[in-house]
Amino acid sequence: MAQAITVRFDDEKTITGATHFALKRIAEHLGVSQNKAVHIAINRLYDQFFPEGVAHDMPTPEELAAVRGRIPHETSTHVVDSLSKVFADPQDRIRMDASMSTFSKP
Repeated sequence: MAQAITVRFDDEKTITGATHFALKRIAEHLGVSQNKAVHIAINRLYDQFFPEGVAHDMPTPEELAAVRGRIPHETSTHVVDSLSKVFADPQDRIRMDASMSTFSKP
């Protein structure tokens, strides 16, 4: 069962406090939901503090560019949490997985 917490944002960005505006900008920059942006941020900090436990499943800049290149540039586009919402045809997902595997991981 997934667990949830409430995050209270500060009015100004500080070393120990974040603003909702900052989260929105990060999510938009990554092309993911705000919830997914929080997960990415937590995982990056975790990986920095505990490198021995790192699971490298975060998209690289090249992978993000490949995904963004497949998203239609229509005004009705929106950010989604799952590639299955973008690639509804299973064959498209298989092709995307195959192309993603060609990128080198750090």
